[in-house]
Amino acid sequence: MKKLALIFVALTIAALTAGLISAAPATAATPSAAGSSSVLAARVDAIPVARKLKAKALTTQERRLIRARAKELSKPSSWRGIELVHPAGRKFPKSVMRWANLVSAVMAEQKVPAKYLVGILAQIQQESWGDPTSVNLWDSNYRRGTPSMGLLQMIAPTYLSYAKRGLGNPKYLLVPYANVWAALKYVKSRYGMSKFAKWNLGQNQGY
Repeated sequence: MKKLALIFVALTIAALTAGLISAAPATAATPSAAGSSSVLAARVDAIPVARKLKAKALTTQERRLIRARAKELSKPSSWRGIELVHPAGRKFPKSVMRWANLVSAVMAEQKVPAKYLVGILAQIQQESWGDPTSVNLWDSNYRRGTPSMGLLQMIAPTYLSYAKRGLGNPKYLLVPYANVWAALKYVKSRYGMSKFAKWNLGQNQGY
């Protein structure tokens, strides 16, 4: 019983620290012991920190499916949608347009509105001109030993932080699907949709 009581106290302290259970003021009426315990227990059960578990590891089959999809979508293809025009009013080069289907698929996965497709393609044009093997060998990232690489010019540390599960290895950095997936995840997390809106306006500076 003593051990159970200590566990209960620890959970209560964690809840108070997280602000999920309000500490009663000194002048508040004290509820019955039974009522207090049941209400507190119910609230402790709802504490995300106490219940938080690590994400379930992917199975071998799940990893294979993810990598197979990445390989399939990373193949250049003819755009199957309506005509797309660069924010500056000109046509996209073929080297960029061949990735439109890939980018569209990744956007759908991450729930990025389709209206931002032209802006993301414009950013790809800015970063790599559509060359998935492009490596920046001149800027500060290169001098630090982490050159920007791929369609959206990601550095390895950032890629590893935002990579899709199953593709969290630097060897996938130059895989078009993996590169675009991690880049869009990073942009969403750091800047939100406003960055995509700026890209749509032709503000395709480094990010």
